[in-house]
Amino acid sequence: MRSLPLLTAITLTSIAAAQVPASVTGIPTVTDGDTLVIRGVKVRLHGIDAPESSQQCLRAGQSYGCGREAAFALADLVRNKTVTCTRKDTDRYGRMVGVCTVGGTEINRWLVTQGWALPYLEYGGGVYSVAAAQAKSAGKGVYAGTFQNPWDYRKNPANPATAGTPRPATPAPAPASNVSYRNCSEVRAAGAAPIRRGQPGYSSKLDRDGDGVGCE
Repeated sequence: MRSLPLLTAITLTSIAAAQVPASVTGIPTVTDGDTLVIRGVKVRLHGIDAPESSQQCLRAGQSYGCGREAAFALADLVRNKTVTCTRKDTDRYGRMVGVCTVGGTEINRWLVTQGWALPYLEYGGGVYSVAAAQAKSAGKGVYAGTFQNPWDYRKNPANPATAGTPRPATPAPAPASNVSYRNCSEVRAAGAAPIRRGQPGYSSKLDRDGDGVGCE
C-alpha cells in the first residue's frame, strides 16, 4: 500500500501537469539563460542548464556576469520573434519543461552550441553532449574561461539569489565558519572549489593571482 505522502506527491504532480499546456506559442520574455515566459506560461528549457542570473564566471582572469550574458544571448535570439515550446515534462515548481524553437532553430541546442548552457545529463541532456564538446573545443561562451556548474552553484546557500531555477527545498548546510584548508587539493576534495573571497575557508594562499577566487 502506498504511503499518504507518496500519494499526495503523485496527486500534486498530476494536477500541475494537467494545468500546463502541451505547447505554447508567442513572443517570449526571458527570465534567465534557460527560462522563458510565453503568454503567462513559464518554460524551463529541457535538457540544459545555463549559468544562474546572479552567477559570476572568470574570463581572461576577470570576473564577469556569465549568468547575465547567457540571458542576453537568449534574449537577442528571440527578441520580437514568435517562439513555440512543446512540453516534455512538468517540474516540481509547476513549470513547463520543454523544447523550444524560433525560426527553425532549436533554442535548447543553440544555447549549448554557443557555450551559454551545459547539457543537464540528469534530466535528458545527453542529446546535447556533442554540441557541448564542440563549444568547449571552440572556447565559446563560458568555455572561454572557468566556471562552476549551475547545479553546483544553486546548492551553495552562500551564493546570491537567482531569478531562474530555485535552490533545492532543503539546501546544503553552510560550511562551518572555522573551516581551514591547507591547499587546493583539500578544497577540491571537500567539493568547495572554486572558493571565493568571503566564503568560509578562503585565504590568500589559495588565491595566487589575487583575483578573489581561489583554486580555480
